Amino acid sequence: MAIDMQHNGDLGCAYYVAVDEVLHLLEDVAMASTDLIETLLLHSHPTTILLSARAPEILVQALERNSEGPDAALGLWYCSKHSIRNAYILRSMNSADFHYESAREKLSKLDIDQLNQQSMHYATVVDDDNHAIGEPGGESHQGHMLRLGATINAESKLARRRSTQYLPDHTDAMIEMFSLFNSMFINADTIIMQPEFHPNSHQRGSGTSNAGSKESLSIYGLFHRHARTKQGRAKLRQIFLRPSLDVDLIRSRQHAIAFLSQPSYAESIGALSKALGKIGNMKSCMGLLRKGGRKVSVYNNRFAAYTLQIRDLIQGMPGAAELGLASKITATIDPVQVRHVGDIITQTIDFEQSEERGRTAVRHGVDVELDELKRSYDGMEHFLTRVLASLRQQLPEWARTYIQNCSFLPQLGFLTVVTLEPKTGKGCYDGEGSEEPWECIFAADGCVYYKNMQMREMDAQFGDAYCMIIDREIEIIHSLSVSVLEHEASLVAISEVLGELDSMLALALGSCQQNWIRPQITLDNVIEIQGGRHPLQELVVPSFIANDCYLAGGIDQPLSSSVEQHNEKDHPSTLVLTGPNHSGKSVYLKQVALIVYLAQIGCYVPAENAIIGITDRILTRVATRESVGRNESAFSIDLRQVAFSINFATPRSLILVDEFGKGTDSLDGIGLMTALLDHFTSLGEQRPKVLAATHFHEIFDSDFLHGHSNLALAHMDIHLDLHADISEEQLVPGRSTSSFGSRCAALNGISDAIVARAEELVLLQARDEDLEVACSILTEEESHKLEMAEHLDLTPRPRESTSARQPDLYRNMLRQIFNDNTVGLSDA
Repeated sequence: MAIDMQHNGDLGCAYYVAVDEVLHLLEDVAMASTDLIETLLLHSHPTTILLSARAPEILVQALERNSEGPDAALGLWYCSKHSIRNAYILRSMNSADFHYESAREKLSKLDIDQLNQQSMHYATVVDDDNHAIGEPGGESHQGHMLRLGATINAESKLARRRSTQYLPDHTDAMIEMFSLFNSMFINADTIIMQPEFHPNSHQRGSGTSNAGSKESLSIYGLFHRHARTKQGRAKLRQIFLRPSLDVDLIRSRQHAIAFLSQPSYAESIGALSKALGKIGNMKSCMGLLRKGGRKVSVYNNRFAAYTLQIRDLIQGMPGAAELGLASKITATIDPVQVRHVGDIITQTIDFEQSEERGRTAVRHGVDVELDELKRSYDGMEHFLTRVLASLRQQLPEWARTYIQNCSFLPQLGFLTVVTLEPKTGKGCYDGEGSEEPWECIFAADGCVYYKNMQMREMDAQFGDAYCMIIDREIEIIHSLSVSVLEHEASLVAISEVLGELDSMLALALGSCQQNWIRPQITLDNVIEIQGGRHPLQELVVPSFIANDCYLAGGIDQPLSSSVEQHNEKDHPSTLVLTGPNHSGKSVYLKQVALIVYLAQIGCYVPAENAIIGITDRILTRVATRESVGRNESAFSIDLRQVAFSINFATPRSLILVDEFGKGTDSLDGIGLMTALLDHFTSLGEQRPKVLAATHFHEIFDSDFLHGHSNLALAHMDIHLDLHADISEEQLVPGRSTSSFGSRCAALNGISDAIVARAEELVLLQARDEDLEVACSILTEEESHKLEMAEHLDLTPRPRESTSARQPDLYRNMLRQIFNDNTVGLSDA
């Protein structure tokens, strides 16, 4: 991936996928933030990042944030990212390699005829000089750019400028534009894709077995473990990274989950899951096959057998014909073609011998020449025994005992094995008296291997039989690979549709396991949730209290002209939560966002009932991710998150704001929080859906938000028991009058004396009393002690002799006074 950012915040990015040979160009994004950069990393999953030497500091810090440290010699940074984000190498490049002109020229030379059909078209593209440059004997430069403009947006100069770093030497790589905003946009700092680290540091690591994660405690982790194929997991990841805005696509996924979740199909689903576990990824297998890989033929055979089994299982499920995915599978899998591919592999490959030898072996009877070579090689042991006997007869009698064996080694040929003389390091016999001297080849394990006249004669007669067998098998397997590659498109299409089935099956199994329900998807700009739950929180607590949510955003243009919108629902666009600490306000905000998110990937949701309107973006100010490596305060990080939400919010966006303003002076924080809520609720038909939580009760005490009909207040109603460790919370209308911070302090180990004193001061402040005067008033006991201290006579007396001295009266009196006062101050 190549990425760059201008000083005004404009961001450009491109990444090249080597397996697919596709170059992806990002639509230039204005006023981007580091949150957007992290979202790009999550989407593209890069292994190498190319960065200009003149990149702005904010971009460099964002990419280096979690790096292990720079390698000064190579200019590389190795960044450890767990879960679905692997480690990547950050490479600083010469800024001249990122020039726009050179990128434009290289892109213009692409073979546009081989590009895939794209969903985005730009009909008018000209060069920077607004004229055509002719090319002798071919199409003009203008023509090249026009054809390229039908696939990419030539105005995205930042993306084009960096794109040439990805292109391979050949010019038939495909290219396409992408945008982060053509599906639901979510912030990168969510628990949707990122699992928690394991609490035991020894369980963390970059290996695939643990990947540093803790029990897959993420939304993605709940479903990822149910996917059985590589292509299914890749498809599932894409589904989670790109929640759809297409109502028809969402409903088709819901229909597939409903079909696969029927209890009557439990046995068939188990067989399907088991068969999918045997399916390989044909896209990568075909890529290896094109590069000369030979073992993939074994996987192709397994793929053919289990593909036919899956097709039969799908067709045997009643009602499958009404399922779009089942029909797609049936139409994609051609039994005759798949069986043909399986047959030619089975008839060519000896699977048992391949497993024993660790390489692909050809079956007997496929090639006469190969069979003859194998017969000769298999009879080599008996032949060498006769050669050894003949050789010994030609040698002196004293030397015969030193000749141990005659051996054949691939590429070295036939060799005579002689006992090693430890003192000299040579053979005990090295051909003395023979017509031609023996040549020492090597020594090993107390033996010396010689090449003599007899061995050379056998080399000339029989050649290197083993290498000849290998060469012939390579030729046969290559011919088989060519035959299999003739069906590459069909096999890859089958692999992809089975991956789609695997991803839907994973969503169905996960939804059934969690007892979730199917939400209703609508084009109305509303969120109506009854009995909603947090999908992760409910897994780690003994009981979870479900809550409702009703929100309606502004009037937006319909996503489809054939469907009308109905925004007459009497729901607020902004809901502000108050209530005690530990009462679940943050959990409530997150659960609403997660339910909306899950609904738009086509999954079931944790609720009793849900009507979810299409939401284009979920923007958050929830988590303040501080780090010693970031040259920013916690408050500045919060401000950037809020600014990003303000700049990119639309009427169909859902915005979460959790305790914004707490990182600065309380008066400034109150003002900022009030202004933010006022801004969103005053947008009229352009107002987004907002969920906010705050402890700034002064906003409502002073009625700063008076007159906003689209704003509603709610609080967590709790049953307060000063002696209980557990409280129950329920969301109810209206606002709370207290955050019960002192009670929360008591539950978290703060001493009773401190809590009591804090509650006393809060009560005094609530009465508008002067705290300085109140704290200076002494109790009757404290006044008595002070009076005694004031009348104390501290006049020094003559010292008595050592033998007659009594305990120091004054010292004891002072010690007693100080001890009493210390106790009094502690009570105060």
